[in-house]
Amino acid sequence: MDRTDTALLGVAGVVAALVLAMTFAAGILFGPGVSVLRPIRLLAVEPFAWVVVAALVVAVVGHAYIDD
Repeated sequence: MDRTDTALLGVAGVVAALVLAMTFAAGILFGPGVSVLRPIRLLAVEPFAWVVVAALVVAVVGHAYIDD
């Protein structure tokens, strides 16, 4: 696996973890009858959440390109 594959796999992992966390949050915080889009709308209006997601993506890509 080369660096590009590692970076893509890491970014996909961050996105998958974000989707799972939002699905969990929608079920626990808002009840099972609420749309999963509600946490996505909350994420869209919260700038600090985007900073955290961007930091995770930068960390994953940076880790993939660090020379041993």
